[in-house]
Amino acid sequence: MRVFLDIDGVLLGADPDKPQRAALALHALEFLEFVVARAEVRWLSPLHSGDAAAATEHLVRHARMSDRERLMGLAAKVRAAKFGADRTTALPADGAFVWLDDGPSAVEMASLKQRGWLDRWLWVDTREEPEDLLRARQWLEKRLR
Repeated sequence: MRVFLDIDGVLLGADPDKPQRAALALHALEFLEFVVARAEVRWLSPLHSGDAAAATEHLVRHARMSDRERLMGLAAKVRAAKFGADRTTALPADGAFVWLDDGPSAVEMASLKQRGWLDRWLWVDTREEPEDLLRARQWLEKRLR
């Protein structure tokens, strides 16, 4: 199974000291360790179509110095999905995937609904729910068995 991850709002949440700035979300490193050990993982970030290096750089830029080496090692195991305006075009036609995202577009939601794939998407928003990656991990554990 493939796991598709958005970055902003999922792995990057709000900095507790400066809420207008992004920071690596709580539990992001542990979550990445869990998911890369159990699935093929791809970035599905609107800012990084087909560019895993840019996605990694974006993540690392918002991480504490003490977390950066570990984060780079985990991110190196993630490939970037390639897509146009509609990210659902990157999802496998066989439906063997899950997608964690804080805000798919209306077009993307319509595409998921049309294909009967709404149950493969999980709303995760670490800006609003700082502990949300714990819930996401529980959801994934059930699907990756």
